[in-house]
Amino acid sequence: MPSSTLQLGENMPSSLDDRLVAFKRLDEERQDFIEALIERNNKLQHDLSIAISDHLDQLNSRRLWQEKAQSYENKLNETFEDSLIKQGATGGGEAANRLLNNIKRFTQQHEGAIHWKIIVRVYANIEGLLKKFAYIGFTEEERALRHFVAGFTQSQPLFDFVDAGQGKERADHKIKEQLSLFVNNIQCKHIVLGIAHDNGYVPTLDPYKINPIIASRISLLKPGHLGREFYSLPFEVIQFDSLFRTVELPNERPPYKLQNQSIYNPKQATQPAISQKALPVANHHLVTRSPIYPGPVLLNKDDERVDEHLGTPSDFAEELLKSYISNGNKLCNIHHLLQRCNAGSRCPYSHEPTLEGEELIAFALRARLTACHAGSGCRSRMCLLGHLCPGGINCTRKSKCYFKKVHGVDPRVDHEASETE
Repeated sequence: MPSSTLQLGENMPSSLDDRLVAFKRLDEERQDFIEALIERNNKLQHDLSIAISDHLDQLNSRRLWQEKAQSYENKLNETFEDSLIKQGATGGGEAANRLLNNIKRFTQQHEGAIHWKIIVRVYANIEGLLKKFAYIGFTEEERALRHFVAGFTQSQPLFDFVDAGQGKERADHKIKEQLSLFVNNIQCKHIVLGIAHDNGYVPTLDPYKINPIIASRISLLKPGHLGREFYSLPFEVIQFDSLFRTVELPNERPPYKLQNQSIYNPKQATQPAISQKALPVANHHLVTRSPIYPGPVLLNKDDERVDEHLGTPSDFAEELLKSYISNGNKLCNIHHLLQRCNAGSRCPYSHEPTLEGEELIAFALRARLTACHAGSGCRSRMCLLGHLCPGGINCTRKSKCYFKKVHGVDPRVDHEASETE
């Protein structure tokens, strides 16, 4: 007689309670798997947003500096010719040889000059020159400058191109001390000074102009323009062709321009668009605290998170930051913005160089190009990500924008959050 008892599979639980436990375990495993997939997807979205931001940043940077290169093409530096610096070590050697030949031609007027040993000392703030080249978009010169310096020094045994360090005063001090050392040395037959563009050296030369013998042993090299006050000095002025740039670099960077961007609040659609210049958060002063975070958690009148206005860094600071992260070098957000990275040498991101001032602000704003997943509900003082769309009402990405959840959020600060994470 057939049995009416339900036959269970060999591996199936023997009771309903056991089967219920097995189903719950499967549900938990499925939930864990879904959460892992969501976490993985969020990470991929985060990495993709960074990659897109980097790509757009490169495109915008290229356009910006192509335009600036055109506007600065006639504002060159009073160092060596651009074409020589671009050649790196080869150009440095060529510059040294041209300088040697020019000096030899100049000294032919002096008796016995054929036996003179020619010593050349060039003092410069190399780091300052690199920053200037980056500022005006001279990327080839920026890359080649250190090789140029090495080629110049190596090509002639008595030629030295010396990095005097940061600050104009360091190079000035060395030049003045070298002049003091050689001007009273009877073994030194003649001195050629490449300082005639800077009126600040005039007081240094004043003691020597009253002595006709010493004055006859000093000549001023004129790379481009001659400082006005040098015209009153009795020293011979000479100029070497096809060696130096004829016009100096700008001494001051151009002022940055604030975007007059309107912000629209859909909750008050009957009101006109509000100019960013009228917003209380849009002051133009840079935040100076270090580290940048933790900072205040600012909310609008609807208790939605808005980003603190850190200020607008200059184009110069932006370009310096881009030079730091070139060639795939990624800076550590936690270290630079929070100063709390505990990974040390195990950190996959760079802790160098130290960011300060406008560079730090530029880096903080760059981190905000990645949208915070918590959006307007974020209350973390440690959050480095963005809570407002960088494009504002002009955002062209619409539904594809990573900040679409916060489109239309009123950016005006109303109060600080009373409870933060």
